Amino acid sequence: MYPDLTLWPLVLVTNFLTPIHQIIAIKSLIAFLTFIVTFLSLNKRFESRNAVLAAIIFTLSGSVLKDLANEMQTGTAIIMIFAFPILFTLKDAIESKKVEPKLIIKTALLMTIVINSHLLSAVVITIIAGLFLIVITVIRKNYQAWLNLAIAAFLTVLLSAPLLYRIVKISKTGLLAPFGKGHVTSESLWNLFSTTSWSAKSTISEIAIVLIIITLIGIKRDKIKQLLPWLSLELLLIIFCTNILPWNLLSHLPIIDTFQAANWRFGIFLGIAPLIMVLINFKERTSRIILLILAVLSFILAFRNSYNFQYYHTANLTVVNKYTSTMVPPNDTVKLTSTGINSNKLSRTLLPDYAPNSAPLQKGSNGASFDPQLSYLITNQLGTTKTKDIPLTHTTTVNSITFKAHNVPKGSISLPVFGYRTLKYRITLNGKPTTAHLNNYGLITIESQSNLKHANYKIEFIQPTLYKALLWMSTILFLVLLIGLTVPIKKSNYFQIS
Repeated sequence: MYPDLTLWPLVLVTNFLTPIHQIIAIKSLIAFLTFIVTFLSLNKRFESRNAVLAAIIFTLSGSVLKDLANEMQTGTAIIMIFAFPILFTLKDAIESKKVEPKLIIKTALLMTIVINSHLLSAVVITIIAGLFLIVITVIRKNYQAWLNLAIAAFLTVLLSAPLLYRIVKISKTGLLAPFGKGHVTSESLWNLFSTTSWSAKSTISEIAIVLIIITLIGIKRDKIKQLLPWLSLELLLIIFCTNILPWNLLSHLPIIDTFQAANWRFGIFLGIAPLIMVLINFKERTSRIILLILAVLSFILAFRNSYNFQYYHTANLTVVNKYTSTMVPPNDTVKLTSTGINSNKLSRTLLPDYAPNSAPLQKGSNGASFDPQLSYLITNQLGTTKTKDIPLTHTTTVNSITFKAHNVPKGSISLPVFGYRTLKYRITLNGKPTTAHLNNYGLITIESQSNLKHANYKIEFIQPTLYKALLWMSTILFLVLLIGLTVPIKKSNYFQIS
C-alpha cells in the first residue's frame, strides 16, 4: 500500500537492473536526492558552503544513513528527501498572517508526497504541526494560518484521492488488524539517549546529541528567540518518543492505536532541528568550522557503519537463492540474491498486513503471523482440494496472476491467493470465464465440473474506472499546482485579514 506514487519514478529508472542491484540503486538514489533537496532548502536560508556541509551530515547520519546502509524502508526514506522543505514550509504556514496562495500550494504538494510515501508519518507530522498551530494561535491570534492550512488540507485530499480511494475500497472488505494494534510501546528517556548510534533511527542519533550540546554550550542570547521554535520542536519529538506521554491511554485512540512503537514514528525526525540550530546560533565562519569537522567525521563513521554491516555482520550469513529448499524463520538475517528475493522460503514475507480479516492468525503471535496451516499453503504454493493438495506454479503481470496445475480432481480448489469482496476480478479456467468464491481463509476458490489433466487458473484484477479518473485528476492537478509555484503573484494586502 505504501510507498505509492512517490516510488514509481525510482522504480521506472532502475527497472533495467536485477532485483538486488535495483534495490541498491533505489537506496542510493534516495540518499543522493536527500542530499540535493536538503542542500537546496538550506541554501535558501543559510550560506551555501554551510548548506552543503549540513546536507552531507544529514545524509550520512541518522535515519538517512540507516535506510541507505542497514535496511530498506522506502516510505520513510522518501519523506527524508523532503524533510527540510516540509519543516520550513509548515513553520511558515503556522506563522502566516495572511492568505498566501504559494504557501498553500507548497504545503499541499509536500503533504501529498508524505501521504503517498507513508501514511503514519503524515499523521505524525499533522500531530506535531497541529500542536504548534494551537500554541501559536493562542499567542499571536494568527487565525489566517488556519485558513491557509485548511485550504492546503483540502488540496492535499484531492491530490491524494487515488490512494485514499484505494484504502477505503479495500478496507470495506474487512482487514486484519495491524500487528500490535491497541498497544503502543515507547522508550524511556534514558534508553532514548543511552542506546543511540551514528545511524540511529528510532532513537536520537549521536550526531544530533553532539549538535544539541554544541548549540547549548555556545548559545547566543540574541539568537534565543530564533532558536526557540527548533528547541521546542526537538523537545516535543523527544517527549513523543518516550513514555513521558501516557501511551497506554493514547493507544486506545483511532489511528494512533496502529503506531506500534512511538519512537519508530517520531524518532526519524530527531536529526533535523539540531542542524538548523547550529546554523542559526553561530556566525557563518564558526558554523563552517563546526560543520566541516562533523562532515569529515560523518564520512568516516558512515563508511565504518556500512562496512561493518555489509561485510563484518553479514560474513557468515546463509545465502538465499532460487535453489534454497529450507524455510527461513521470520527473524533470521540472510543474504539475498536476485533469484532468491522472491523465494517462497522467506517466512518474513508472509506478513498479515492488509490480509482479509477471515485469514486465521497464529495463536499468541499478537497478529504478527498467519496460522501455520495457511502459511504452509501459501509458502509451498499449494492448491487445496477435498482429497489432496495440488502443487502449483505461477506467473504474474502487473494486474494478474496465473496458476498452473496438473491432475486436478473435479470439485473446488482453493488457490494460495487472497480475494477481497469489494474488488472485482476476471477469473478464467483454461481460458474460459468461470465463477469463484472465497473459502474460510479468504482464499479464492474455483469450481470444476470434471477432472482436469492440465489446468490454468488466471485471476485478473479489474481496476475501477473511478480510480483511473482520480489518478488522472490528481496528476493533472499536481502538475498545475507545480507550475503555479513558478507564476509570480502580485503582492497585495487583499488576502490579509485584520
